[in-house]
Amino acid sequence: MAHDAVIDSQILNIVRSRTIREQMELQNLLEKNGYNVPQATLSRRLKKLKIAKVQGIYKLIDFSLPRNPQILNIKVSEFGSIVLHTHPGHAPSLAYIIDRKYVSFSPQDLSKERGILGTIAGDDTVLIVIRGKSDVKNVLNILSEEFRYPTSLLEYN
Repeated sequence: MAHDAVIDSQILNIVRSRTIREQMELQNLLEKNGYNVPQATLSRRLKKLKIAKVQGIYKLIDFSLPRNPQILNIKVSEFGSIVLHTHPGHAPSLAYIIDRKYVSFSPQDLSKERGILGTIAGDDTVLIVIRGKSDVKNVLNILSEEFRYPTSLLEYN
């Protein structure tokens, strides 16, 4: 087995079997096992292995979840703000899909104009900024068509 593959295997075993909160913890455990891995190299290896910090803990990202991020809950405020909840680590992908398909940053491309001004993503939460309260229904229809969520997930606050 090549040296990189051995280190990758060690990293995966450690992340699966322990709670790792900092890369330095992982570095120290690798060193105890006889592998001196510089921080920059470790960071690249984690990215290659699809290991990310989720809610403060390094985890192997679960690719068995749906390819399109799944919406777990939708909340609409009385002011027309729309908040989406998804699986940990999936909010950036969800926001990216919405921005790419439904937000126009160019005055020449008004075909994308659907009432969505943009998104802000956390780890498992997306805030959709809409043009106005009158656009809420249209945006909810877009989300329903794009992500096929059950209407039971929708909450009005």
